[in-house]
Amino acid sequence: MAIIVDKDQKRRNIALSCEALLLQKGIKNLTIAEIAKTAGVGKGTIYEYFKNKDEIVFEIITLFIDQHQNRLRDIIAEEKSTKTKLYDFLALLHLESEKEHLKLYREFIAISLQSATPEMVAFSTKCHISFVETVQELIQVGIDKREIIPQSLGLVNTLMIYGTGLVVEAKLIHADALRQIEEMLDNWFKIIEIKEEK
Repeated sequence: MAIIVDKDQKRRNIALSCEALLLQKGIKNLTIAEIAKTAGVGKGTIYEYFKNKDEIVFEIITLFIDQHQNRLRDIIAEEKSTKTKLYDFLALLHLESEKEHLKLYREFIAISLQSATPEMVAFSTKCHISFVETVQELIQVGIDKREIIPQSLGLVNTLMIYGTGLVVEAKLIHADALRQIEEMLDNWFKIIEIKEEK
């Protein structure tokens, strides 16, 4: 009797086994041979599940994003102010515990800026949309709680661009990302926060 292999689960298992390898080697230095060895399969098996190295990297990064999204869901569910939730969202990538993920994200941005393939653009777009939807949900909770004005939803794309820019800027000029986030939110909330009438 033939063994039935769940292709999606096999792809995921290969990616899961290579998370640490990707963080250690980076995107450019990662090889199919190392991936196969780490996953405990032959190089031919890798090509049964992935067209190329980029697909494997996308799969692994998707796992990181899923973990990140789960943390964002936890942030949304917390009984904190919208301002604090937005701070936690923007700060998440800049925490010491996320240093390796931040390094990988910066490398991905650099590669994308130099030589983005259509697959990279599609992957980036999919990730961006996912994060935008999560931030919209976070903002909507704040609007529903009457903490911020409804027009705040119009700031989501700006917030996402700011977050991406901060990843680059903090590295280039050694800016204190957490302080930058705090200052930006202080200024934004002067405009969008609903003030209690006295």
